[in-house]
Amino acid sequence: MAEFEKATRPEPTDEPGRYTILLDEQWTIGPKLHGGYLLAVAARAARTAVEEQRPDHTCPQAVTGTFLRAPEPGPATLEVTVLRLGRGASQVRVLLDQGGPSVEVACVLGPPAVPSPDDLEPPAPELTPREQCPRSPSTTDDGRGSLPLMDVVDTRLDPATTGFLRGEPSGEGRISGWVSLDPDEPWSAEALLVALDVLPPATFDMGLSGWSPTMSLSAHVVTAPVPGPLRVSQWVHHAGVDRMHETCRVWDPAGRLVGHAHQLAAIRR
Repeated sequence: MAEFEKATRPEPTDEPGRYTILLDEQWTIGPKLHGGYLLAVAARAARTAVEEQRPDHTCPQAVTGTFLRAPEPGPATLEVTVLRLGRGASQVRVLLDQGGPSVEVACVLGPPAVPSPDDLEPPAPELTPREQCPRSPSTTDDGRGSLPLMDVVDTRLDPATTGFLRGEPSGEGRISGWVSLDPDEPWSAEALLVALDVLPPATFDMGLSGWSPTMSLSAHVVTAPVPGPLRVSQWVHHAGVDRMHETCRVWDPAGRLVGHAHQLAAIRR
């Protein structure tokens, strides 16, 4: 089983700013690599490129990926361009290439936020207790095929938001649940990029069962969470004929909002 740290580790080459990586087949949804995993791969490469000069810039505070085409599991290269090394933040561009440009990522790296009693943020949602939420399987009979990602990310959807599984979508366009790295690997700031894209498309709760490939995903990470399962809630702002706009928020066991994301995805009806 592939651990997150190993599955995202870039290998330097003789060329400055150029890395290689073996994109891990375990981090896929059906035959396609998971979008959050690809952002994490890029963010890890960006951090590696600046860590000698900015060792405290460990948090991918903002990561925006444009998905040009879906890379396959296997070897790929990462071209990293450091745009600016600031005291409080570094800006880096990463191009993931696999026989051609596949994902272009812009990263803002900086120190993780230090929690303060003066922080203002939305409270964590009330969810069905985790032990009462069944774990999502890695195989399905709904046409999506295998979901290997579910073997490395323990995902437990709140039954209160999964009426679509019984043919009874609520129409609200919201799905929530609990997520943990398996086997009990702690969530890092980079791993949160996976959590921010791990739930099924919230359009499922609107009666749209087709898959929704990500076109653009922008994730903001506040800080690394404390150990334990994360609460995740995802909802649709707008679903059109062939596009949808979706937001995701993640809270850690301390009730802190540790990340949020927004994405533009296609709708396959």
